[in-house]
Amino acid sequence: MEIGIRQVEALGNTPGLWYALSYFFSVIVFLSSNRKKQEGLSRLFLITGVGLLIVLFMVITDGTTGVWFVPIMLGVFTLLVLIFHLAMKGGLGKDIYYALRAFMLGEFMASLGWQLYYYGINNSSFKNNIYHQAAVMLPAIVIIFAVAFIMERHHKGENHDMDFNNQVVGGALAIVLSVYVFSNLSYVVTGTPFTTVYSPELFLIRTASDFMGVILLYVYHELMQQTAARLEERTLRNMLELQYSQYKLSEESIALVNQKYHDLKHQIAMLKTSISSKDRENGTEYLDQMLNEIRQYEAQWRTGNQVLDTMLSAEAMKCQASDIEFTCVADGKILSFMSPMDISALFGNALDNAIESAERISEKRERLIYLTVDRQRDFVRIYVENRYEGEVKFKHHLPQTTKKDKSLHGYGVKSMQQIAEKYGGSIRAEAVDGWFKLSILIPIPENSRQMNNK
Repeated sequence: MEIGIRQVEALGNTPGLWYALSYFFSVIVFLSSNRKKQEGLSRLFLITGVGLLIVLFMVITDGTTGVWFVPIMLGVFTLLVLIFHLAMKGGLGKDIYYALRAFMLGEFMASLGWQLYYYGINNSSFKNNIYHQAAVMLPAIVIIFAVAFIMERHHKGENHDMDFNNQVVGGALAIVLSVYVFSNLSYVVTGTPFTTVYSPELFLIRTASDFMGVILLYVYHELMQQTAARLEERTLRNMLELQYSQYKLSEESIALVNQKYHDLKHQIAMLKTSISSKDRENGTEYLDQMLNEIRQYEAQWRTGNQVLDTMLSAEAMKCQASDIEFTCVADGKILSFMSPMDISALFGNALDNAIESAERISEKRERLIYLTVDRQRDFVRIYVENRYEGEVKFKHHLPQTTKKDKSLHGYGVKSMQQIAEKYGGSIRAEAVDGWFKLSILIPIPENSRQMNNK
């Protein structure tokens, strides 16, 4: 086996200019399917500036081989990471992941275009100059760009929810390294079953390997998205079941509390009548105070929907324990078309989030929550408003979790969104002047409208 830098004819190496343009177009493909950090002209100048830097770097280092080859390719990859970091929202893991995919797609663009050009040189009147190169390379790059752009567009919504952790990035890195080493093996090693000394075969091996790398990364991305979707679906289902279990426990607990409360009311009334006239003034005052203290544990909600009554009673107790003033005006009858599990999850998550936010307020008199459930034409409107402190970040008009481990939190909002969409509704939130406002609109089915109108 002969090891060393393989000397090939002038056409053996694709010019750095075409690699740079291929990388740049690949970056645009993946930036288009992800959320942007910059908008308008600032984004255009930023992408163009880094793109020109990549072109300049590749042209200056064009033809470099030997020990400098690896540092140069690492430099190119660093520039790809930089452009994603500056132009795309997300962490470093996401930047590296998409830089890997852009690098592989760019390699395929350049290798396929140069293989076609080499074929043209040997089988037609093509000449080895920049004009004939452009006549082949630019159409090849544009066509591959268009196909990749279309394929990536359907990922646009799903990309936002992926967790680009070390395992996901590590898998993509393993694919790129394996494919890149194999595709370029003939440049450094000869005399093996997997290498060649002939340019046509060399180009074919490189192009085929790069194509397989692009496909493998695409399939890998699909699998990661499906895995994330299944995990989210399973988590939401478990959360729904847990919320319903909590509702059933609350229902039993509140029924027991109500029973004990009514028993105590009668017992206190009997004690008041048995107090002697001498001690009546102080004694009845003490008993009245005791009655007021236990009255707060009575389920006072009568909305017309038993599930909603139970949820409101349970959440009201949480508010009392945290010195939160909870005000509610609700017509529960209009929720009759919704399943008990969905009602318990929807209101449980909405009020739990509001309570958690209100609890962070240092000034107790500012701990306020308002809930309205009413009918607006043919829609159920659920409106929760609460005071808050700090900063609330939104994505698609929905609040994002403030917890550090975002992969394990934020499912309450997703659960509410899923339930609203299940009934053809929508959910929207905003933060205005220290008030967090959550609005849910759900269309009332025709049969339920007729029943409510009777």
